[in-house]
Amino acid sequence: MIRSEFLLEKFILPLTDGVNSSPFFKKLKEWRQIIALKRKDLDSLQKEKLKAILTFASEKSEFYRLQNIPVRTNPYEWLASFPVLHKRTFRDNLEYFLTVPLDKRVTAITSSGSSGPPSKVFFNKNELASNRALQVLWWEWAGYKFGNSILQTGVNMNRSKEKKIKDYLLNTRYINAMSHSEEEILKELNHLEKNPRDHFVAYASSLYLFAKVALEKEITGIRFKSVISLGEKLLPNFKEAIEKAFSCQVFDTYGASEGFLIASQCKEGKYHIMTPHLVLELLDENGKEVKPGEIGRVVLTGLDNFTTPMIRYEVGDLAVKGKPGTCSCGLELPVLHEIIGRLTEFLYTPSGKFITVQTVVRVLKHFPEIEQFKVIQMDSDLFKLVYISPKNQLDVRENGVREMFEEVFGEPLRFEFEKVKVLPKAKTGKFQLIENQYKPN
Repeated sequence: MIRSEFLLEKFILPLTDGVNSSPFFKKLKEWRQIIALKRKDLDSLQKEKLKAILTFASEKSEFYRLQNIPVRTNPYEWLASFPVLHKRTFRDNLEYFLTVPLDKRVTAITSSGSSGPPSKVFFNKNELASNRALQVLWWEWAGYKFGNSILQTGVNMNRSKEKKIKDYLLNTRYINAMSHSEEEILKELNHLEKNPRDHFVAYASSLYLFAKVALEKEITGIRFKSVISLGEKLLPNFKEAIEKAFSCQVFDTYGASEGFLIASQCKEGKYHIMTPHLVLELLDENGKEVKPGEIGRVVLTGLDNFTTPMIRYEVGDLAVKGKPGTCSCGLELPVLHEIIGRLTEFLYTPSGKFITVQTVVRVLKHFPEIEQFKVIQMDSDLFKLVYISPKNQLDVRENGVREMFEEVFGEPLRFEFEKVKVLPKAKTGKFQLIENQYKPN
């Protein structure tokens, strides 16, 4: 089948939507029109949708109806009167959030559980199609056009009939994110040399490992039009390696597995917030909105999921608020300055200083005998470094690692070391670089 952009847009995708009773392509066209709006119109649309979801949730969701929160004329003031929703509260009371019976008309999406036990969120077919369309819109920001070929990694290789049709029509080769041994990566890289793809869509850690192997083995014949990172924080050294290996720009996306598509990078590298899809609050320790340039807790209100309304849901991330202004890419969506990462992606020194993923990476890059790693906090001052060394490489310089961390943080720290052949992954297929197992009394 000829999968040209013209045929797909004009005939095949509309026909497929009709066969599957899905509004995917219709939603994509709507999102294209929405993001082209001026800032004033984008703000008006968000305000209108916020009022609609707050009204609906207060009437149809038992959890919010029992809150008995007085209606406010200004929807943003009304929103501020809702309590911040924590993951455990949502997970333990899911049945009270739902506004429809659980039957075949809704689909459950399970969160990754990277910051606690996983949660389920339900969507109807229209809501699910809207989210999928928004994701494809982000790909278009990275230069994707229908008919382009895609290499994509994922956790669930049991593709449904609808997904198999989508993979075929969108020329997608889907590979397992759980399989990332050097042998398997080399096999896929060799396949790419003979069968090039236009775009590579994957977890940040997966992209980095592919790039790392390509650079080490001096495989230089693989080029993508763009690489699209999702699911994890894209670390600076990851981005540098990926762009060097595949001679293209990396576009990072930021979402939450509960169904929030929060922000995505444009061609200028700025993270544009999807304000017609959600309301993003960045809150300080006292629950107040932070100022531009300051770090805040990410709290989200979904504007499109009426099946499972989620109002002021704290996802467990930290981010830096962007400054007002315009972007030269032409989009008038506001900008998120920086994504810091999960609250659980921090370790702490005995004096309470943050040890971030970025800091750990910057320290350990001085030790070439550490090829891959995971740092686990065992006690207030005790850390375990689980690592893989390159072939024929001596064991890690243990005293050197400890001394460099102590120099960076200015206080004594204890380290245990374990050399392994394979690092364990999370159930989602992601590589968790740091983990805090210390539970203070």
